[in-house]
This record gives sequence, structure tokens and C-alpha cells, in this order.
Amino acid sequence: MRNGLGKFIAIIALCVTGAFSAEKGSAGNVPSLDLLKASVDSIAAADTVARAVAAKPDSSLKTVLYLGGGERSPWFQLGVFYAIEEYGIPVDSVVATSWGAWMAALWTRGVPLDDIQKIMLDSAIAPFVGHDLAAPANKAGYREVDSYELPISVSGIPSMRKRFALTMDSAFSVHSDSKSLTPDSMQVVRSLAKLRFQESLYRQRSRIQIPFAVQSCESGKAVVVGNSTQEVIASLPLWKSPKDSSENVSGELCPYYAMPIEDNAQELSIIVVADPLRAPIVGDERTRLIKQHASEILASQPGIIVRAHTILDTARAAWIQSGFTSFEKQLGSFKVLNGRRHAYSADQKGAMPWFKFEPSYDSLSSEVQNAVKSYWLESDTGMVAPENFALNLLQNPAYDSLDLNMRPSGHVTVESSVKPVVDFAVGGFGSNAFGPNLYGEASVHYVDHVEIELVMAGFWGEHSYGFRPRLNISKLWNRHWDLQFGYDYLKLVPLKGFNGNTHRWLRILSEERSDLMMDLLYTVDSRQRVSAEFRFGSRYYDLDSAYYGNREMKAYPVSPMLHYRYLNGEDDNWFANNGYALNVWGGFESIGYDDGIIDVVPIYWKLLADARYTISPVRFVTLTAAAAGAIERYHDEGHGYVSPKSFDKPPLDVAYRQHVAATPWSTEWYNPEFSSHEYAMVRLNGGLHGDYLGAWIFGAYYHDFENSPFADLDVDKFVFEPALRFAYKSVTLYAGLSRVVDYGTFGDLTHLSGYNYFVRVGDYSF
Repeated sequence: MRNGLGKFIAIIALCVTGAFSAEKGSAGNVPSLDLLKASVDSIAAADTVARAVAAKPDSSLKTVLYLGGGERSPWFQLGVFYAIEEYGIPVDSVVATSWGAWMAALWTRGVPLDDIQKIMLDSAIAPFVGHDLAAPANKAGYREVDSYELPISVSGIPSMRKRFALTMDSAFSVHSDSKSLTPDSMQVVRSLAKLRFQESLYRQRSRIQIPFAVQSCESGKAVVVGNSTQEVIASLPLWKSPKDSSENVSGELCPYYAMPIEDNAQELSIIVVADPLRAPIVGDERTRLIKQHASEILASQPGIIVRAHTILDTARAAWIQSGFTSFEKQLGSFKVLNGRRHAYSADQKGAMPWFKFEPSYDSLSSEVQNAVKSYWLESDTGMVAPENFALNLLQNPAYDSLDLNMRPSGHVTVESSVKPVVDFAVGGFGSNAFGPNLYGEASVHYVDHVEIELVMAGFWGEHSYGFRPRLNISKLWNRHWDLQFGYDYLKLVPLKGFNGNTHRWLRILSEERSDLMMDLLYTVDSRQRVSAEFRFGSRYYDLDSAYYGNREMKAYPVSPMLHYRYLNGEDDNWFANNGYALNVWGGFESIGYDDGIIDVVPIYWKLLADARYTISPVRFVTLTAAAAGAIERYHDEGHGYVSPKSFDKPPLDVAYRQHVAATPWSTEWYNPEFSSHEYAMVRLNGGLHGDYLGAWIFGAYYHDFENSPFADLDVDKFVFEPALRFAYKSVTLYAGLSRVVDYGTFGDLTHLSGYNYFVRVGDYSF
């Protein structure tokens, strides 16, 4: 009797509580979280629905699967799919939004679940699957901007740089907007992810086997819009910027859950909710209100609600298992189907990823089409092609944005905007050879059928100065040709202390250059390039007056050369981490000179080669092996091919011989020990390094076939150069010790007193 009375009182209490909850819910748009949880208790609601439906078995009922969004929802839904196929529960149609739409689009086409999981784990999209990147609170997929980060140039001379993108309005007023110094890598990642999501659907050639529709919103109300790939992709919460809240970001928020729009007595609704019942409602205020309102509507929905109480583990496997288990708990609710089952494996068919994309540039203006086309490499296949294209294109700051969209045919529509960009940079460089120098630069990047770069750079030190303008015109003709013009007006004066180890009769106290350069380059493919390089020089040399009087020596070198380069990996002879390179030069040189009497060195030919192979067996260890050689000859009547004629001025003879790049410091200034008309060199170097700081050792063997009369050491020389290097963007500091010995003095490598120290700031060359 007491038990019966207790049950009666409990039922009355529940009825009163339900009435109170309904009344409060109607009074406000959003119920409190506690009442909301109480009203949608999944066990009580599902059991009530199951008992009501099971009372009237009806094999004519149509099952409709509803899939919504939410964090990690694709993994929960994958578990539901596994359970549906495991128990053969028939699904007559699917209505979905957000991540549910993408999952449904794959599953209803008969894609095996294991294949769907492989797609979800693809490196291009795995970081995005199951996340609402359109939410203002979620910054994943967007580059974080550090307001305290210094605007240091990414490469080149150490400098502070400011970049502006220019636009012109209808009144012809020019406006400038600050622009980042580095390409927006996350823009590339997001664009490639969208392309990969599109490809995952377009690759499926089989037709939709289970009727499927995307649920979206119009004027705040849920509507069914169709099942095209474009509608599925638009439903994903990935593509709109969180900075612009005026745009309809995705189906992630409207509707948040996919649910029946109207009651249908002939429909058995299976509503899959990925958000655990006991999980807190998170997000900004607008998001929380929408989720609470969606939960309120969900509480009154007829049908079977597949939802977990709690998921404590964030691992993907845990969410898949939770989806499977949550569906499994509702198996008793499907008795209403009167035993109807479906074998899904018979209809499934996998599909291979797209082998090759075909780019389409129809959406680009004619001014930029030619240049943009050159970045797509025909030899690349699969996702490698658009990835390389995007990363290479955005290296040019004139390209302001990039978007890739796939068509059903496999064509990839390329969209990119272009703006003129202006850079201003101020910095400095120097060494214990030339002292400190201030540096300034202004540059312009522009695209109009071709890519144009104009750089005006100069430096000023205590004794040295220079002005070095450059004009680069690339993507000419069939997009493989580049044209480069340059001019050097320099005065280089090494410090007296640096020149002290050189014999006075070999010293060049200063050098003034007025050199005009023109290069015509042809890009064979992504690794090979051929160029014709022309140099027209006018140079003045100040020599030791005790030996050569007070007259300036003048020289007028003219040098046409052909240059072949094969490069795989980083273009850095000294500090690359991986890759290999081959450079070969061949050409002629003629030098006129004036030391009071005008004369000329007859035309001679020259051939140079340099090869390098670099490997990093582990991230912090780098090893390099390199070899180089050069030869210069001219034809002397009666003597055949001999070394070029002498100037009879030893400093000029040293200056116009070939100089081997044995170590980074050996290239700083003219060194008689590394000056020869014919040489061979083998170099080994290695480094232990982190992201910014490294310890390096360079060692080289150098053989002088000419046996230069200006070298003190024997023809076989050894160079040893241990050093420390700091590198952050363009800021580099290279400091260490250097020593050159021959066989007779090889033992002196152990004597530190014989080493020359050096300090060099910046990567520069004259």
C-alpha cells in the first residue's frame, strides 16, 4: 500500500514539474540549463517513445536519420554508422546539416566506413574534422597575430621592414593597408582543406543510394535545400572568417541539430546528437543561446534520440565507440520496424583519390592569368599539385589572397586577388673586414601580365658605401622566362687591421665598382634553370703607393656567361638542411685596364662547377659534402691554351683570378691563397643546431693546379673553420676562427694562436 501511494505521489510531482517547466519555457525564449537537462533526459524520453511506438508495429514506417553538427560530431556519427550497419537497421533517407551533411554525403553514396575513416584522417583535413572554425572563439585555422612581434625582414640583409598593399578608389585616391611580411600559411591550409573536402565527395562516382538532403536556414527557419556537393560544403563550419560576423558562417549554428521540420505519422525519426547530455554548453553568448534553444526544441521531438550522457575522453576512438554504444542502447526502439533489415555491404563501393587536378583560371582577370598559371607544375599529381601551387604563389607579396574550388569534372577553379605592394626596410650589416654599415631599401611588387619587382637598396659605412638598384621582370613570354637588370655603384674599403696579414704589394686598399648586369633566365622545370648572364664593369683600385705610386688602377671587365642550375631543396650553399645542387658556368671574359697605359687582357674562356649534397639524419644534425672546380684558358699563338695574360700588377692578378668558396668566411675579400686560374676543391661540413643557434665546422681541401705565384702556401691547402651561428629570419650572426695550412704546416691546426677570428652580421655578398 505504501509503495502504491509513493508511486502515485511521484507521478503527481512529475506532472506538476512538467507543467511548471512548460510554463516557464513559454515565458522565455531560452530555458535554464538545469530545466533544459531535465526535460531531455535521453533515457526517459527514448524509453517513452520506444514504448509508444513499439505498441503498434508497422513495417510501412519510413526511417529518417537526422545528423547535425557539434565538436567531434563526425567521429560520433561514424560510430552510429558502424552500429547501423552492424545491426542492419534500415535507413530510408537522411537529413543532415554541418558535419552531419558531409558524413551523410559520403555514407549515402555507399562509401565503406573504413574508407570514410581514412578520409577523415587525411593529413590535409584531419585538423579540421569536427571543429567549428567559424566560431569567433575558435581561432584554429587562422594565423594568430602577435602585436609585440617585431617586423623583421624574413630574408636578406638584417632589417626592420614595413609592407603596405596599395588600392585606388573610384575617385583615384590611393589608400594603403599594412600587410604581413609572411604569407598567410593558414589561408593555404584552409583552402587546401576545402579542396580536399570537395575532392572526397566528387571522387565518389556512384550515385546516391539512400535519399539524402541538406538542412539549412532561411530567415531563421530550418529548410531543406538539396544534396549537391556545393550545398554540403557550404554547410561546413570552416570557410567564413570569424572577423566578419555579418556573414552566414555555416549550418553549424542554424540549425544546430538536424530535426524534423514537421510531424509525420509515417516517419520514424532517428535524431543523432553528438553533444553529450551532461556536457556544459560552451561558446560565446550567441552560440550558447542557439544551442540552448536547439536543445529545447529537441526535447519535444518525437522519435529516437541517439545521444550519450557523458564522454570524458576526447580521443577519436572514444567518440566512435560512444556513437556505437549510444545507438546500440536504442535497439529495442526499432521493434516497430517489424524485423525489417538491410545489408549495406552489398551496395558499398570505394573510390580512389583524384590522381591529377586540372586548374582553371577563368575567374582570374587577364592581367594576372599568365603569371598565376606558371606556378602550377604539370608534373605534380594529387594534393601535391595544389599544395605546391599555393605555397609558391603566396611567396610573392603582390598576391593578396587565394581560394581553390573543385568542380565535378576535376577542374580546380583558382581565384586570387592582386594588389601593388610597397616595402620599406632599414637595418644594417657588417664584419671585422668592413666594419658596420647602415642599410636602407625600398621596393615595389606588382603584377600586370608579368611580375615586376623594383628594388632600390643602398648602404653606408665609415669608409664603404653603395647603391644597388634591381629590376626583375618574370613570367615573360610562355611564363618560363625572366629578365633581370642590376647596377652596382660601390666603394669597398676593408679595415686596415683586416688587411694586415696580406703582403703590402698584394693589398687592394679600396675598390670602386660601377657595374651593369643583365640576366636572361629560362626555367626548365621546378628544379632546373638556365640563364645567360652579362656583366659590364668599370672598376678603380687603390693600391699601396709605396709599390705602385699614387695612380689609380682602372679595369673594364666584360663577361658573358651561361649558367645552368639544378636545385632540389634549399638554395643555401652553407646552411641548408636537406637537398642537393649543381651549378655550372661557362663563358668568356675580356678585361681592359689603364695604369697610365691602356692595355687589354685578351679574351679567355672560363668554366666553373660546384656541386653540393646535404642531409639531416636527425632534425638537429646537418652534414654536407661539396666539390668545386674551375679553369681559365686563352689561346696563345705558338703556345696553345695557356692561363690568361698577366696584368703585371699582382693585386689585379689576384682580383681577376677565380676565388674558391671553401668556407663562408673565405668569400669575404680577395685572398691570394684561394686565387687561381685552375683549381679543385672538396669540402665537408657539419652542424649541431636548433631553431636559432648552431655550432658548425667547415673543412676543405684545395688544390691549386696553376701553382699561383702569389700564394705563400703550397699547392695543396687545408682550411679549417669552426664557428657559431645565430639565425632568426634575416638577422644572422656568424662568428668563429679560421685557419689555412698546407702539408708542411698541417700540424699548426692545433695552435690556436695562428687562427684568425671573424665576426659577420648578415648574409651579404659583393
